[in-house]
Amino acid sequence: FAVPVLKKLIENTNVIMVVCQPDRKKNRHGEVIYPEVKKVALEYEIPIYQPESIKNNYEKVLECEPDMIITCAYGQFIPKEIIDYPKYGCINVHGSLLPKYRGGAPIHWAIMNGDKETGITIMKTTLKMDAGDIISQIDTPILPSDNVGTLHDRLSEMGTKLLLDTIPNIVSGNINPVKQNEEEV
Repeated sequence: FAVPVLKKLIENTNVIMVVCQPDRKKNRHGEVIYPEVKKVALEYEIPIYQPESIKNNYEKVLECEPDMIITCAYGQFIPKEIIDYPKYGCINVHGSLLPKYRGGAPIHWAIMNGDKETGITIMKTTLKMDAGDIISQIDTPILPSDNVGTLHDRLSEMGTKLLLDTIPNIVSGNINPVKQNEEEV
């Protein structure tokens, strides 16, 4: 989900570090399995950081002095020290129309629950998972022909475009974040 986002960020901004999950143990062929975003970072020679827990090992991120931090499909709680650091904030790309389907597997849940539409949310990162103020959203119908794979790919591309359209507004301060309605979670 995060690979198209990262590739477009590399093409359009100055990505100074990629933080991702640690490598996985070897597969049955004896090969170490890298996170997909690590493969992209290696291709573009971008420094990589893979802490087991970002909550306890965040200093290396701050040493890079990022102006903005963007998370996408990261799956760990981000500590306050990171959230509060960047000049333009810490934002997240999420594969649902928040506040619906916070957390993991939002695409799966939308399909399993028979939803007619889903979408992408760009939000401010907070200490609580996927609970930040909504900066921008875009929706898409869930077609009868959709499955997790087709919807995943479409949402990833939509999230990439929405993020790139939203970043200039964040930098210019031309945003009006909306608090999520906790009753709709």
